[in-house]
Amino acid sequence: MKVLITGSSGLVGKEVARVLKLQKHKIVDFDLQNGKSILNEKQLLTEIKGADAVIHLAGIIETENPSLWKINVEGTQKVVNAAVKAKVKKLIFMSSTGVYGVTKGNVNENTPVNPENEYEKSKVEGEKIVLGSKDKLEVFIVRSAMVFGANEYWKKMFYMLKKEYPLPCNGKNTFQVVYVNELASAIAQVLKNGKSGEIYLISGKEKKTLNEFCEMVQKELGLKIGVKHIPTFIGVLAGRILKMKLLTRENIRHLSKERNYTITKIEKIGYKQKTSLEKAIKKVAKTLKLKE
Repeated sequence: MKVLITGSSGLVGKEVARVLKLQKHKIVDFDLQNGKSILNEKQLLTEIKGADAVIHLAGIIETENPSLWKINVEGTQKVVNAAVKAKVKKLIFMSSTGVYGVTKGNVNENTPVNPENEYEKSKVEGEKIVLGSKDKLEVFIVRSAMVFGANEYWKKMFYMLKKEYPLPCNGKNTFQVVYVNELASAIAQVLKNGKSGEIYLISGKEKKTLNEFCEMVQKELGLKIGVKHIPTFIGVLAGRILKMKLLTRENIRHLSKERNYTITKIEKIGYKQKTSLEKAIKKVAKTLKLKE
C-alpha cells in the first residue's frame, strides 16, 4: 500500500513511517521540514497522486501559535480535499484526548468532547471535517493520549526530575500516556483493520499517577525516590521569573489533568501493547542519554 504521511518528520511521524515500512508499505513523506506544506494544494495533489491511504499527523500543539487554526483546521480541510480528488481509499486523522477537556473518572470514545483551549477546539473541528467526508472515502479518527518519547518536552521533564525540582501540582492525577512506538503500532492496526467512520482512543494500559510515573523515572535514572510539590501559583510565578515554558499555566494544566482511559475498542481490532511503561521509560532515558 502506498501511504502519504503528513508530519512525517515529527516524533510520531518518524515512528509511523518506520512501522509501516517494516510492513512493506511504500511511504511518501510530507513535512514542512522538507518544504512541503499542507496549505499548498498543488504540493498536496502532486504528492498524493497514486496513494492508497493518507495518515494526517501534521499539526500545531502550542495554543499561543498564531498559525494554529490555519494549520490544524484549514490544513486538515485541504488534506481531505486532496485525498478526495486523488480518490484515496483511506484517511486516518490524528486527534487527541485533549478534545475531552478536563475530565473526571474513566474516559472512552463515547465520552462527550469538551474542548477548552484553542488546540483542543481545533482538533474537534478537524474531526468534524474528516468525518464529514466519510461518504467519499474511508475515514478514521485516532484520539491519542499524551505521547511519550525522546523529544525536547520529555528531555526537560527528566532534567527537572534530575535536578529535584518540585511538581507544580499534587501529582495525584492518573497519568496514562502512550509510548510513541505503541502509538505507531496502533495506528498501523487502524490502517489494517479499522472500521470507517469510527473513533479509536489510543493509550498505554498502565494507570499510574503522575507521582508514580515520576518515581519510575527517578528509579531508572538512579535518583533518590520521592517527588516534591509546590502550589500551582508558585510554579507559574517561578516559570515567569525563570522563563521556563514547561511552567506556564497552560503546561501545568496539561501536566496535572486526569488521564484515565479505556482502550478496549482499539484492542478489539487487534492491537496489543508490547512495550511496558517501565521499558518505555528505560528506552527514552537511554535515547536522551540522561541516565547516570
